[in-house]
Amino acid sequence: MTFPKPAILLATLFFSLPCFAQVNLTGRVLSEAGKPLAGAVVRMGEFSVSADDTGLFSLAVDSADIYMLLYSAENHFPMIHSYSALEFEWREAGVEGGPVMVPDVTLVERTGNRTMLVFGGDMMMGRRFSDPADGEPVLIRKDHRAEDSEALLQTIKPYLEAADFASVNLETQVMSSKPEQSAPKSYVFFTPPEALGALKASGVDYVTIGNNHIYDYLAPGLESTIAALDASGLGWSGAGLTEAQSLQPYRVDLGGNRMSFLGFLGWEGNFTPNQVAQGGAKGGAAFGSSANISQAVRTEVEQGFLPVVQYHGSLEYSDEPTLVTESRLKQSIDEGAVIAIGHHPHIVQGFEIYQGKLIAYSMGNFMFDQFHYTTKRSYLLYVWMDGDILHRAEVMPLRIKGYVPMPATDTFRQMTLQRVNELSGRRGLVLQASGGNAVISPDQPGSRAAPSRALIVPAEESLAKSTIWRINQAGWNHPVENIAMEPAAPEKVRLGQNLLPMGHLESHYLYDAPDRSWIADGSQTIVAREDAPSGKNVMQLAVPAGQGAGIIGMRTFEYTFEPGTPSSFVVSARTEAPAVVTAYQQWRKKEENRIEALETAELRPIGRLELVPGDWQELRFDFDSERVSAISYRIVLQVTPQDPSTDHYTWFDDIALIEWLSPPLAAGEVPRHIPRKLATHAGTVSR
Repeated sequence: MTFPKPAILLATLFFSLPCFAQVNLTGRVLSEAGKPLAGAVVRMGEFSVSADDTGLFSLAVDSADIYMLLYSAENHFPMIHSYSALEFEWREAGVEGGPVMVPDVTLVERTGNRTMLVFGGDMMMGRRFSDPADGEPVLIRKDHRAEDSEALLQTIKPYLEAADFASVNLETQVMSSKPEQSAPKSYVFFTPPEALGALKASGVDYVTIGNNHIYDYLAPGLESTIAALDASGLGWSGAGLTEAQSLQPYRVDLGGNRMSFLGFLGWEGNFTPNQVAQGGAKGGAAFGSSANISQAVRTEVEQGFLPVVQYHGSLEYSDEPTLVTESRLKQSIDEGAVIAIGHHPHIVQGFEIYQGKLIAYSMGNFMFDQFHYTTKRSYLLYVWMDGDILHRAEVMPLRIKGYVPMPATDTFRQMTLQRVNELSGRRGLVLQASGGNAVISPDQPGSRAAPSRALIVPAEESLAKSTIWRINQAGWNHPVENIAMEPAAPEKVRLGQNLLPMGHLESHYLYDAPDRSWIADGSQTIVAREDAPSGKNVMQLAVPAGQGAGIIGMRTFEYTFEPGTPSSFVVSARTEAPAVVTAYQQWRKKEENRIEALETAELRPIGRLELVPGDWQELRFDFDSERVSAISYRIVLQVTPQDPSTDHYTWFDDIALIEWLSPPLAAGEVPRHIPRKLATHAGTVSR
């Protein structure tokens, strides 16, 4: 079955009048001891205010889609926290025009030789940045590489510059043009040299190149990469033209701390020539064997340096590190490393405090051209060190939107922090909150958990319009521990997580970065409607007269799902004329190319519902995810107007793909084995 290609219509838009009203933001600035920081300054653009003796501030600013607040205080490290207008809707106390309470922020004191580091994940600026698929924008133009590359990092630049030292994983070779010969592997990357200048200009100081793409175009590509790095002024380590060079650290003095940075790749590669440096004749990544890690770290310690180890290993798109990765990272700390950082899975994993030191098992992406929905959620990791002593760390969520990093807000922030809180909790670490970030403390990491809460399930008549509802507005660190039922409530409910946090559509146009989440064939438009179920943006589908049907849905496949799991695709919809909505699940099998699968893979119907004119209506399609046949899937909705002879419009909002985390639960305590910290939604059990 194939869908028709709709003609492009001039959409009838529903505009909201521009709002130039001011918003009054109120919050507190505190020390790490919980004491007020009187005189701390909170700034947004041209607006600023000082906190009073209780640490309280009240800042009036122009209304905006994103509120980027810079917090600073004398003898303290500055920090930036960003919020969206949607988050402020969640936090309003119910008084129109009243103050919006922003979360308390704690600032870290500058003392002694304390230094602030920031780490980002995997990055490249090649492939689809310059040579996108048909219909996709060119982000880096051939004749404007320098200015385009630098522009892509402007949004995240202030967050990198806040630290004393910034590091990312450069997962690509660097050269001006694509060489003819490459390594015998499925994916090979190269990035223009101008990207290095953009990294440097954005505040990055160092890149680790100990990864599985640093030898993609063999020795010539590695030689070009090293020459470009040396010319850029960026520090680097983790690979070399010989084995000895690959194991050399990058050393730097940070506020009197003699730091060294080591990078390693966890496997050699089962092809010839492989991807690691060997002897004095073959270059590549530094092989992260037990012996190499031990020798390199011990050497740095013996020479009076504080080693930071970054290790590229584990499995892509996995929740947990492999045992090899965990063992190598912990071994590096046993040998004297002060921080251990993991890369490669392209999605974030959890943290652990081991022997008083911080391990980040997977940093996710920093800047990468992947379509997968889960790879869009990542973070920056701030770490404060007192010499070799971990003082504190903060997780600042990122959204990779249109391949480009930007601060994550609202649902993206919530989901990212819920995920790392759940995965870190499995290792005994409980994260705290500071503004929009999560705090990692090395002392008694599990002793200050946020209070739990009960989920109150309303009566069935209150659920007439919505059988699935959001439950994480209270905060990422307030998981549901108990379920309580109102009188006449449904007998049982499920807890689930939404795999499409961009489904509220409020951030679709933010930062001028395209959101590649949704089907876009010319008949779908993101517009503003005053009656939107949440926020202001909705998706409009226009079906021209004679067209027969139109489609909306996921633009590509979801890779990280639990096989054989009850799931629901749910949207709010409104129409001006009757229509039938049919939901289809499309699988990508292991042997299928992604592009080919999108065009030719079978569309399997999972439900059919009538859409009637009137108020907003919930459309819910329940299905079980595939057990073994598919490596990924997507959901597509086909809208068939009852009267195909006239132009038809339907509007959609709050698009969600819910993967249920629990079986049906009755009132009482949520069983301990259920990953309740991940829950973003609750729902009645369909019959």
